[in-house]
Amino acid sequence: MARVLFINPSTRHHGTALTVFPPLGILSICAILRNAGHEVRFIDADIDEIRPENVQQTIKTLAPQVVGITMSTLQFRSAIETAEMIKRVAEGTVIVVGGPHPSALKDEILKSCSSIDVVVYGEGEITTVELVRAIEDERSLKGIKGLCFREGMNVIVNPPREPIEDLDSLPNPALDLAMPIRRYPGAYPVGARPSIQFLASRGCPFHCTFCSNSVWGRRLRLRSPESVLDEVEGLWNDFRVREVFFQDDTFNVKRDWFEAICNGILERGLQQKMVFKAPFRANERLLDLEMLKLAKKAGFWMIFYGVESGSQEILNSVKKDLKREEIERAFKLTKRAGIKTYASFMIGNLGENRRMVQETIDFAIRLDPDFYGFAVATPYPGSELYEVAKERGLINSGFDGYGLSRYVINGGDISPQDVAGMVNEAYQAMEARRSAWHYKLKRHWLNSGHVPPEKHLDHYPVKEPDRDLLGEEILMGDSDWDVLGKGWYGLENAPPRFRWTERKATAYMRGREGAAKLLIRSLTGPDGLGLNVSVNRVSSRKFKVGTNWTVLEVPLKGVTSDILRVDLAAERSWVPDELLGNGDLRQLGVAIERMWIE
Repeated sequence: MARVLFINPSTRHHGTALTVFPPLGILSICAILRNAGHEVRFIDADIDEIRPENVQQTIKTLAPQVVGITMSTLQFRSAIETAEMIKRVAEGTVIVVGGPHPSALKDEILKSCSSIDVVVYGEGEITTVELVRAIEDERSLKGIKGLCFREGMNVIVNPPREPIEDLDSLPNPALDLAMPIRRYPGAYPVGARPSIQFLASRGCPFHCTFCSNSVWGRRLRLRSPESVLDEVEGLWNDFRVREVFFQDDTFNVKRDWFEAICNGILERGLQQKMVFKAPFRANERLLDLEMLKLAKKAGFWMIFYGVESGSQEILNSVKKDLKREEIERAFKLTKRAGIKTYASFMIGNLGENRRMVQETIDFAIRLDPDFYGFAVATPYPGSELYEVAKERGLINSGFDGYGLSRYVINGGDISPQDVAGMVNEAYQAMEARRSAWHYKLKRHWLNSGHVPPEKHLDHYPVKEPDRDLLGEEILMGDSDWDVLGKGWYGLENAPPRFRWTERKATAYMRGREGAAKLLIRSLTGPDGLGLNVSVNRVSSRKFKVGTNWTVLEVPLKGVTSDILRVDLAAERSWVPDELLGNGDLRQLGVAIERMWIE
């Protein structure tokens, strides 16, 4: 039996943790190694804010024979630093890296970092089991497919391993090693917490130039619907997961399979306990209203569409295999089915100019998605974009400059400075349009005199939320989906994201045994506005709210229910136009950015 430690390296040098879910790749390998009888441990240095030098004590205590480090391009620096630190304190430990970045650049990784002994490239489950067994038995690694390793001064690249055909044969990821799951924030927007990602398939048959398929490959392989449903049900039974993000490259590519999963969710009643979201292709041949209505019925609250661009020239150049008309149709049908939409756009692809970017901004406004994001085009290793940009000398060989918002293509059609400015312009255009529409509509309603007050709001409840969908935190614009009651206005995008209340408003949360207080981050317009906060009509406290963000604390003494009803009541409402002269005629109470329990 070998002692094996897996590490998810930090990404905090990018300004925040990029890990939002338990890393399924590592945890899947953990599960299969544990089933093979090995002692397996896991450290999430990203979510737990552990620097490489702070892993030393764990290395000394566990004395692992093998350390596995996952590595995306954005983890490159901290993964290398972690490997070098481990070699300094445990020279005999075999250090293995895997993941999308080393899978694409396997021999380069070994040549650039002497502290790394082995690269597992491609799918890692079977390869890693064979690797650990060989290390334990002190055998040669030459016969193990999917390995790249150092032998003396030479780098040996073994033949690739065939893709795993029977995905149902793999054990479920060892999520127990990543507890508590609730500390993972989930991918924006979050419908309910805890939220977790899920892979029901591997591979993608499409050929987008910006996408790296270095691990799963292009050939689509599907788990059986029964296997998917069993694991999803286990996520609820074992971990009380309340949102599942099917993070497959595309979830609607095979209709009968998707429908079988939806029907299975309904047969098992999982839609009453959990909510779901997934990425869809917008191609007309893959999507219709009937499919979307079934998804809605099965609890899919949001569909993610990779729109990428509003320029047909760019859509063609990135090999998206998609027409603008198909995208517009997909958004109309999704909205008609009652499902929220997320539109993902990309700025800075090769050949793109300012006119094309403006087409993207105009198209985004036309689509009017519920949620949206504008990313910079990034040449990740393993993608066609990377190979073309590297061949043209548009990127250097280092990866320290990579980041979520950093444009690393130099000498292309538009400069990094122009790309950054255009991304900001895109966000401002969307937010300004929404804000203008919001205030115009409110002014019309308030002045009409024919609409009851409760209809002045952007969000009003159909029913009290299901207790199984509630979380211990409400973060406006993130985890406020379906947990707000009466009295809330639409989301304000100016950072931080927040919502205004009417004079009175209600929200629902999940309680926790031992929780001592409810905390609310709030401000208002008129300084010193009185606010009464009550929880389950048992515990209440009065505050004076000012014009700066302040955290209010409400004791939970005497509150025993597992559902918390939070009632907010300002002493009076106020009209922004009377205070600021901005034409905003809403009747406001306080602004809320976040509510949580401790």
